Amino acid sequence: MRPSWCKPVNQKYRTRCLPAADRGTGKNMIGLVLAGGKSSRLGQDKTRVVHEGQTLLTRTATLLQRHVDQVYLSCRHAPAVDGPWPVITDETERIGPAGGIITALRKFGAPTFVLACDLPFMEDSIIERLMEAREKRPQDCVLTTWQLKDSGFIENLVAIYEPQALPLLENGVAQGLFKLSRLIPAELRHSVIYTEDERHIFFNVNYPADLEQLQGR
Repeated sequence: MRPSWCKPVNQKYRTRCLPAADRGTGKNMIGLVLAGGKSSRLGQDKTRVVHEGQTLLTRTATLLQRHVDQVYLSCRHAPAVDGPWPVITDETERIGPAGGIITALRKFGAPTFVLACDLPFMEDSIIERLMEAREKRPQDCVLTTWQLKDSGFIENLVAIYEPQALPLLENGVAQGLFKLSRLIPAELRHSVIYTEDERHIFFNVNYPADLEQLQGR
């Protein structure tokens, strides 16, 4: 059952959906690297953390660039970063990752592959498999994402958001709901299952202990 704030998708967003031949590919898809968090739990700017000679931000953007037409950096403020990626700033602050995703969907009206900047072990194969799964998604699904088999945890920041997700995100935020896991109903998500054996690929750097683990690996 859909939450009361989850209104029917506006017809104008349906017209932006890609033709079947393009579903599941990077054609006409943008990449959005989320780099706008405060990093308050880590105690330093995670976008500038260096791993194997690259900042996490540069590594993530370079990885995603191999699969989509254009990569954008989503930030609260424009960061000082070397690279060719344009920056889009959140139209609405203080609502977490939802702010960056909403801004990108409003601006481009295109399928958007969202990737958090702090995933040092993310792989091409994970991106490719998610794109392949998107091609097979049910017609009404507006989010293609990864889900951990044992716990059911949804990887909302390794996911593809369709333009049709925008009104759902906007409606939820208007009701004071900012967690992405609460904004897209389960019946509108298409999930790809991953196991404990693959969990390390989704490791992210949120706390000092995570950074110590990364640097000691």
